[in-house]
Amino acid sequence: MPAKSNKNAHTLKYARFALEQIERFDLPADPRSFEVWYIYAAGQNPALNKAIDAAAASAEGLTEDELDRLGGLHVSSRRSAARIGQISTDLSGEITQVMGMIETAMLSSQSYNHDLGKGLDNIERTTSQLMLKPIVEALITATKDMENAARGLELRLEESKSKTVYLQKSVDTLRLETLTDPLTLVGNRQRFDDSLGTMTAAAQASGQPLSLLIADIDHFKKFNDWFGHQAGDQVLRLVATAIKDALWDSDVVARYGGEEFTVILPNAPMAVARMTAERVRQSIAARDVKKRATGESLGQITISIGVAEFRHGESSVEFVERADACLYAAKRSGRNRVVGDSDPDKASA
Repeated sequence: MPAKSNKNAHTLKYARFALEQIERFDLPADPRSFEVWYIYAAGQNPALNKAIDAAAASAEGLTEDELDRLGGLHVSSRRSAARIGQISTDLSGEITQVMGMIETAMLSSQSYNHDLGKGLDNIERTTSQLMLKPIVEALITATKDMENAARGLELRLEESKSKTVYLQKSVDTLRLETLTDPLTLVGNRQRFDDSLGTMTAAAQASGQPLSLLIADIDHFKKFNDWFGHQAGDQVLRLVATAIKDALWDSDVVARYGGEEFTVILPNAPMAVARMTAERVRQSIAARDVKKRATGESLGQITISIGVAEFRHGESSVEFVERADACLYAAKRSGRNRVVGDSDPDKASA
């Protein structure tokens, strides 16, 4: 009993520390923040502690975005690695078992072939009908044993196939989770980086157009300060949904960081990308944000969007920088607008 009480005391101590840090850094009191700080307090992940300490000591301090990033990097990746390790172990064990069964089946087949050859040889040499009967019966028994062994192997292979398909689905699900932002359920920064690299290489090779949108929620920090982080999370989900609803299945939307979102538009020239961006902007500006719990109106949310079309020969970094410069121009010229790479607003900003 004392050991259990001691364990509970440690648990409560870690929980209190986590809540104190959430309040200290003015972070959202949600499960994500609590989990990161609890692991920090328990000392379960030294790399996480070191990264948080460095961020807290930096000029910017430990922001909500940075804590999200560190949690995704050190907590989610560790959890994913453990799950991948378990799946790998399960798959390795399954392969070992199936290979053992196949080896046993091969030995049985060799034994059966030997018995069959020996039986046929005995039949050729037998002159007595009375002696022929036990030879034939032995062959029939050997054949039935072989059939049963083959049927058993077939069933086991079918079972193994089902298990392998399940494990493959688990890997696919895990891969999707590692590329998904847990709050908004769109792609995360890793998904964006992976997709942009692949798509710019494809556009470079094919000559097909490729465009990029970078969107930022206007005055989002003030909104968080006024209405709280939970309302801010609701807005992030709303914006992510509005963006997804305006896109084709081949387009890739991701949360780039904080209140910024990116959209990669394959086979879309600048004109099409601008129309898409304007459709997204108008859709979000037309919505009246309300608190889910009370129905209270929180007013209008707007976004600014920068648009750039890929140029043959440029790097992914240069492509992103041009789209980001357009976003900056949209912010400088009044917000709640779309600015393309060749717009006058871009030049003036």
